[in-house]
Amino acid sequence: MTGVDVSESALAAARNKADDGRVSSARFVRADINGLPQGMGRFDVIVGRRVLMYQKDPARCADALIGHLEPGGRMIFQESDGMLSPFQPCRMPLHAKVLAWMWDTVAREGGDVRFGRRLYAVMKTAGLSVTLARAEAVLHTPESGSDLGWAAKAMAPRMVSEGVATLEEIGAETLEERLRTELMKSGEPFFRDMAFGVCAEMTV
Repeated sequence: MTGVDVSESALAAARNKADDGRVSSARFVRADINGLPQGMGRFDVIVGRRVLMYQKDPARCADALIGHLEPGGRMIFQESDGMLSPFQPCRMPLHAKVLAWMWDTVAREGGDVRFGRRLYAVMKTAGLSVTLARAEAVLHTPESGSDLGWAAKAMAPRMVSEGVATLEEIGAETLEERLRTELMKSGEPFFRDMAFGVCAEMTV
């Protein structure tokens, strides 16, 4: 198993998780997925999540990855789409504000906040045979709880860096509790985003 990222901090976190889980077979490489070293060889499966939405040319990126697939190998990607953001319950203004901050940050960083729905077409354009495609809403309810606060706290430095929100506006110390309270009081589900997944095979 090989993990790839351009961020050394992300790779360090992955190495720590692998060590904690005693996964000795994992290796981690710092590289751009648009130009992986040929020495990495070929793989039976290439998996990515929220990766292609940050690429300037997702189809070219997928095409480059095909060069690292074994014949008949699979490429599986999941990408998010903010298509539900404008349709949030008015009784959850804090949820709507935090979600808007998150998507605005992604957009300012160069991510395509509407990429999820394009994933299928990108895989087809790359010449892959799609064997499974699905989309589902990421739904938060009072029973399930929400990871919106956790995600926003993790993204807070990026939000500030991109000028989307200040640390005072985010209020990271109390954010999760305020979101939980709002969700409980609303009595309604909150639709965070849509997750699109595609499994495609390299034709032989």
